[in-house]
Amino acid sequence: MDPVNLPALTRYDFSRVRNMWEPLVLEVVAGLIQRWEMCDCQDCVLDVTALALSSLPAKYWVLDKYDVLTTPDSFLTDANNKRLAEESVLRALRLVEKNPHH
Repeated sequence: MDPVNLPALTRYDFSRVRNMWEPLVLEVVAGLIQRWEMCDCQDCVLDVTALALSSLPAKYWVLDKYDVLTTPDSFLTDANNKRLAEESVLRALRLVEKNPHH
């Protein structure tokens, strides 16, 4: 069941809610694929991405909203966040390589 299609929620625009880790994780995954450092089949790419995102602390942003503590750009350019994303992808890659679904 798609929760967005629940009658009480249909009037809200959930497409504005973003997982802030996703662009960082996808950037690392793309780099690994481009350098031929991981299998590029859909199963492996999606498994690595899902495992990496699941291992990171939740961080969501509502687009077009202002937050005094952080902005999307500051989160995405933070060196520590980039390092955490890379580490999570590499851990996920090791797991998937040991148990591929392709």
